[in-house]
Order: sequence, then C-alpha cells, then structure tokens
Amino acid sequence: METGESNNISFSSEDLDFQNSENYHLSVEIQKEQLSFCLLDTTKLEYIFLKSIKANNPLEMVQLINNEEILKYNFFSSSVSYKNFPSAIIPNPLYDATKKEVYAGFAIGETKKIKTDIIHHDDSTLLYSVEENITNTLNQIQTEIKEKNSSTIAISSILDKYSGLKEKSCFVIKEKNKIEIIVIQDDQLILQNYFEVNSNTDILYFTLFCFEQLKMDPNKNELYLIGNIEKGDETHSLLYDYIRNISFGKISKNLSFSKELNQITKHQYFTLFSQILCV
Repeated sequence: METGESNNISFSSEDLDFQNSENYHLSVEIQKEQLSFCLLDTTKLEYIFLKSIKANNPLEMVQLINNEEILKYNFFSSSVSYKNFPSAIIPNPLYDATKKEVYAGFAIGETKKIKTDIIHHDDSTLLYSVEENITNTLNQIQTEIKEKNSSTIAISSILDKYSGLKEKSCFVIKEKNKIEIIVIQDDQLILQNYFEVNSNTDILYFTLFCFEQLKMDPNKNELYLIGNIEKGDETHSLLYDYIRNISFGKISKNLSFSKELNQITKHQYFTLFSQILCV
C-alpha cells in the first residue's frame, strides 16, 4: 500500500505484521528537515515498509520522532544515520582520539557532543555533531540503536558496491539544498565533500569543478547519481549536457523488496536502504 500527502510518503507490504516486529530491523535516517525510516524482514532480507516525513525545524523533528508509534515497537535490531549534519573526515594515521574536540572545532565549528565513526574501507575517522534533543529523543525510544553518519554509509557502500573500478568515478548525492560529492578509484576514497547549492547550475558547477581538479574527463569518467534526482529531470538533463557517462547508483543485490516497495526509486533512498549493511 502507498500513501502520500504534502511530500510525505508511505509504502507497506501486505505481509507487514507488527506482531512479528522482533523479526524486523529498523533503519532510521534523520536530516534537519526530513525523517525517513524503513523495516527489513531479517528472515527474508526483504524491505517491507518505508515512510518519509517532512519537518520544518529540529523541534518539529523531535515531535515527529515522539509521535511515530512504529518507532516504539521492539525490533530485532535498529540503527540510525544522521544526514547533512556538520562532519569532517580525518585519516587514521593522523587521528588522535584525545584531540577530537580540537579537530571538530576547527573543521566543523562544533566542540560539544562529538560523535565518531570509523570508516574501515578507508582507514579514516569521521567526526560529526547532531542536536542533542534529536539524539536523546531517539535513544530514549530505541535504547540499543546503533548510530552512524550517512557519509559513513555512503562511502562504505559505494566502495563495497563499486570495488574494482580502475578509473576515477564520481558520485553525486543530491538533497534539498546540498550535494555530497564522493570520488573513488581502485577501491580508494579520493574525495568527499559537501556543497551548498541553490540551483541546478550550482550542482553542475561543483560537479565539473571536482572533475577539473581531479583531472577527470567529462567524456570518459563515470558519474553516478544518488538521492533526489530522476532520469530526465532538470538536474539530470543539465548534467548530461556536459558529462557523457551518467547512471544512477545501485544498492546491494543482497537486499530485496516486497512487490509494494519495488515501485520505489531505489537510488533516492540509497543511504537508508544501505544502512543495514554498515552497522
């Protein structure tokens, strides 16, 4: 079943049964203006539920989390990723855990309640910060929930899914007013950065800027699109005017979807659906 209102969406399988919630894994993705979550039936490795809701501010986000009855069930396991919050990546050979507040203050302008992820695929540590009222609210509901930053999910999933690519390949993850650009080559992370964008022209500019700085050829190197981009829309069409080899990011073949969820554009929820493989 699909429902939708004011950019909020919900898909559920006819097999969804909350009496069996202890067989389900809950994946939550929190942005400053959006709460998304899905359920994976761990007995079949099949997604059976997805819901995405808009929020206007952190206070409304807390209210959404508190009001979502589904989040209060007992699950087999649960995880959350925080998306588009201030973050920075530091190579592990240069990282000193006792100085994480110093790094964070310099790199992301925040020194309180710094969270860290280890990116094993890249031998690096990601520092990030999220509003405490959001994290505290979710942790009170799901006390054993595992936390990650969405960039950790994206980098790990891309390096795993696209291992073996010999040429530099660029991945653009588009959200409302921000894009994340990731470049990999030979199973190595070459670049990861966020850019504020206000138009499709901004997206094109920053993408071509990264191509130029990394000496990538728009007529040769691959560009993969993830997030809020559809084939033939204005963003896709503009990028295709300048970059020849464009395709959409794909999630792991180890995951499947119920027939009701198969209609979802998978690359739009790439980091949410990939979360289970990275926690």
